[in-house]
Amino acid sequence: MGIKISRTKPRNILLSLLYRIHKLLPLSAKTKFRLYLDLEWIFDRLAHETSFKIYSEKEHPVRTYSKEFILKKITNEHNVLDLGCKYGQMSNYLAEKSKMVVGIDFDEAAIKVAQNSYHHINLKFEVGEASQYLETQTAQFDVLILSHILEHIDQPKIFLSKFTKHFKYIYIEVPDFDKHFLNHYRQDENIKLNYTDDDHVSEFDRYELRTLIKECNLSIIEEEYIFGVQKIWCEVK
Repeated sequence: MGIKISRTKPRNILLSLLYRIHKLLPLSAKTKFRLYLDLEWIFDRLAHETSFKIYSEKEHPVRTYSKEFILKKITNEHNVLDLGCKYGQMSNYLAEKSKMVVGIDFDEAAIKVAQNSYHHINLKFEVGEASQYLETQTAQFDVLILSHILEHIDQPKIFLSKFTKHFKYIYIEVPDFDKHFLNHYRQDENIKLNYTDDDHVSEFDRYELRTLIKECNLSIIEEEYIFGVQKIWCEVK
């Protein structure tokens, strides 16, 4: 929800001070531009990380909007595999509506935390690699959850294509490079501070992600772009 504000704004002392410093800095416009892009990236990151100490897990906007988007597509007939589930938060709320949920991750310590935290009768957690797990299972899955996974993968097309034969639907969630024009400024300036996480090897813009999805023989049923995140519900053709 947006806001309505008065046309007359109160003076911000810090902003006024920074404007004065900006005018006095003996730097070229180009140097200032690059400096401000770095500072924006740093403070955006600090604010976002701090937000998780302010909001509870159930109240954080990033989590609640993702939950609402996914759960309106999930039914109590769906068997769901949450790949890269980490500590199991998403697996837990998927289990509120799904027939069955399996959360899988390489991180054994994280899986132990998930197992100790969440105890739905239709929810279990496994340590391992998802494609190998699927090849050994007789149970059929309907939905694959890839929440903040593809941006960590060196060859996302090969990775994604491995799973299409196992599922009817695939949910993809990644950071949105197009969330702000400042990311594109940083790209134009070849600034290295232009990633969401240290372990990311890709930061997908919207066109790139849609192209990847189509190349993997998936069709987009619904998509949403909010809070700096791309959320796309796909159907296997």
